Amino acid sequence: MTSERTGTPIPNEWLAGCKAAHHRLQAIVERIDDDSARRNTALPGWTVGHLLTHLARNADSHRGMIEAAQRGEVIAQYPGGPAQRNGDIERGYARPARDLAADLKTSNQKLEHAWSMTNKQVWTTGLGLRRYGPATMAEFVFLRWREVEIHLVDLNVPELGSPDWEGLSLAYVDAELQESARGLAARLPVSTTVVLAPGDRPSRAFGNGDERTVIQASPTTIVGWLMGRVDEPTWPAILPWE
Repeated sequence: MTSERTGTPIPNEWLAGCKAAHHRLQAIVERIDDDSARRNTALPGWTVGHLLTHLARNADSHRGMIEAAQRGEVIAQYPGGPAQRNGDIERGYARPARDLAADLKTSNQKLEHAWSMTNKQVWTTGLGLRRYGPATMAEFVFLRWREVEIHLVDLNVPELGSPDWEGLSLAYVDAELQESARGLAARLPVSTTVVLAPGDRPSRAFGNGDERTVIQASPTTIVGWLMGRVDEPTWPAILPWE
C-alpha cells in the first residue's frame, strides 16, 4: 500500500490521486455533448451515458459507506445489491449530457467532502462491505481511484481527452502495480510462474510452476493485463481480478 510508511492512517496519496482523477474526468465530461453521450464505450453494451451514470452512483456508494462509518456503522456499498446498481444505471444513462456532467460533478464533490470530514479513528477502524467482503475506508479510496482511472480509458473518446493505457496517471500505475501484484500468484495456473519485467523497476516473479513466462512490457500495459483489459495471446490466462 502506498500509505503504509507515511506515519498516518489517512491514505493521503490515494486521496490526492483520486481527486486528480476526478478533475481529469470532469474536464473530459464537460466537453461531451448529447451525441457523444450515446456513443459506445470500450465496455460491451455500455454507452458513455451508462459509464458516467455508473461513476456518479459509484461515488455515491462510497460516500454512503464512509458516512455510515463516521456513525460507527458498517453498510454494504450497494445495499440493494447488483439489482440496485444496475437499476440506477439503467434509469440514468439516457439523460442529456449536461445532466450527466452535473450529476457526476456533484457526486464527486460530495464524496470528497465526506473524505475531508473523516477523522483518523474512522480511517483506522472504519469498514464497508464490498461484494467480496469487508474493506477499510482507506482501501475504498484506492478502489474509487482505480474505478475512475480505468474508466477514463473505457470512455473511448480520445478526441475529447480520454487516455489510452499509456496515458494513465503514473501515480496510479505505480500504486496499481503494487496492489494488483499482491494477488497475482493466486490468479495464475498452478503450473505457471510469471516474471513481470516493466523495465523501469526491478522484476518480480509470481507463482510456483515450472512453465515460466517473462512479461516484458510497459508498466501501463502490465496494469491493463492485470485488469483484464489487455489481451496478449502469448501471456498466461489469469483468473478475473476482484
